[in-house]
Amino acid sequence: MTRTLRATVLGILAAVLGLLVFAGAPATARADEDNWAINRYDVTARVDADGTAHVTVDLDFDFADEPGHGPFVALVEQQRVEGNPDVWRRVSYDLGEVTSSTGAPTDVETSHEDGSLLVRIGDEDVEVGGVQNYRLEYTARGLIAPQQATSGLDEVNWNVVGTGWQVPLRNVSLTLSGPTNIQRTACFWGSGFTEPCTHDATAATATYSHDLLEPGEGLQAVAGFPSGTFVGAGPVFEKRYHPGNLFPLTPATGLVTAALTVLGVGAVLLRTRRGARDEAYLGLTPGVRPAPGQEAAVGAALAKAPVTVAFTPPKGARPGEVGVLLDATADDVDVTATIIDLAVRGHVQISEAGRGWRFTERRTDDPLTGPEAHVLNTLFSAGNQVTTKELEDKRYHDLLPGTRGRLYARVTRDLHWFAEQPNHSRTIAAFAGVAIAVAGVILGAILAVAAGWGLVGLALLITGVLVMALSNRFGRRTAEGSAVLAEAKGFELYLRTAEADQIRFEEGIDIFSRYLPYAIVFGVADRWVKIFSDLAARGQYTPDDWYIGPSGFFYGASFGNALNSLSGNLSSAMQASVANQTQATAGSSGGSGFSGGGGFGGGGGGGW
Repeated sequence: MTRTLRATVLGILAAVLGLLVFAGAPATARADEDNWAINRYDVTARVDADGTAHVTVDLDFDFADEPGHGPFVALVEQQRVEGNPDVWRRVSYDLGEVTSSTGAPTDVETSHEDGSLLVRIGDEDVEVGGVQNYRLEYTARGLIAPQQATSGLDEVNWNVVGTGWQVPLRNVSLTLSGPTNIQRTACFWGSGFTEPCTHDATAATATYSHDLLEPGEGLQAVAGFPSGTFVGAGPVFEKRYHPGNLFPLTPATGLVTAALTVLGVGAVLLRTRRGARDEAYLGLTPGVRPAPGQEAAVGAALAKAPVTVAFTPPKGARPGEVGVLLDATADDVDVTATIIDLAVRGHVQISEAGRGWRFTERRTDDPLTGPEAHVLNTLFSAGNQVTTKELEDKRYHDLLPGTRGRLYARVTRDLHWFAEQPNHSRTIAAFAGVAIAVAGVILGAILAVAAGWGLVGLALLITGVLVMALSNRFGRRTAEGSAVLAEAKGFELYLRTAEADQIRFEEGIDIFSRYLPYAIVFGVADRWVKIFSDLAARGQYTPDDWYIGPSGFFYGASFGNALNSLSGNLSSAMQASVANQTQATAGSSGGSGFSGGGGFGGGGGGGW
């Protein structure tokens, strides 16, 4: 693909036949030398019958009292074509001799940048001052517009001086000759080449001149020769790439892209539907499992299984485990619900301590699962009490990721709710989505350059992004998992709809506390707290002592705010411990600085 012409390209041809420009400031320009100038800029050009122009530029560069290395010029190699955004017009150059009558260094360094040939003259180790003369010779092809539609002539339409010069040019002149008599001439100057300048023609030679061009102003010379003067000198064009022709929206590209997008998105949505990925016990009511010894056929689960209200959580299902079952993700909420459930069951007492909370270890014979044992062992690894502030320390960095990992393992290996660990399925799906999106970009680029059908790659890109967005839906629940999910959905419905007078109390059981961790997982904790705050205010409910507020055990109406603050504070503390551990590891990795080999940070740069 060709290099693009940036907005600051030095010298744009005033007409469709635009040609050569002395312009362009490379990165090595010394723009701070405001008193530099070119006192004389004399150009001689002879155009052969085959369209080759032999050009000599003779200039006097005044460095005044600020020495420099030498001048540079930019010769435009590719140029926009008015009315045709899909092609560049090309001009090619062959550099000849560079000399100086004043003895200034004339080393030449060339480079191609942004559609221009940059020619730097001088020695980087030598500076010169005063007025120095330079003479540059080169040939150019691509300057002719044969049989121009408006004039009917073979035209040379040339920006002798482009608008990209950074220093003023005085006493600018051009002498142009051709293989036959010139029939018509014109000359323009200024930033838009709109002001007339001096020009004349005698036989096969034309002259052009202007006394002063400030930076940003150029000079355009036009010479018309009889039609047929130049043979084989037609313009050379090459493909110009831009969004309009790389990704055109046409009936064909639009139809194909739309069809492929619908197919891709449809396939992803079908694949992530519950019925397409989850198993279920066939012939049994959702939430019902076969009796011991009873065999039941297993097939695809219903996309929208009916939900029956359940007044208790699924038997043997802990709140954090239910949270993973719901969305195939073990997140901060599931870990927080696990900690609060441990408190409710007598393993931990939570109390408000200033602006944070204190967790105190308690002893009970209540059995623990693997994730729960990890929580307690980590919480109280340094003693039988810990505050949320202390939990930010790196020693507790494994509380969050370790519990999440054990929750994934439990719902898969112990409870058999998923065919494989959902975090593994999600990772594979995410990588697949990235691969599909990258394939779309690559395919789009290939089709864009080859046939202008780059828009088609958008279908794969959209499909890949959707796969990444829905990666958590690729984990497949087993029939056992689908049955428990149906029970959990039924219990969620109960927590969302039950009123205070409908609460079923069980003797010796604190229903509020027991169900609160599940309400947290389902996202209805505020509602559940309000119901029991009202019951407590009526004297119909007395809370347990797993949570101690500033006024004792009674929670009151403010407990909802305290609970939200506790959940947020606990989540932030667990994340902070992970970040602190990461920072500590990064800061201590590698060898000692006294051994050499580099350290942290750094950078570099340079200039000419």
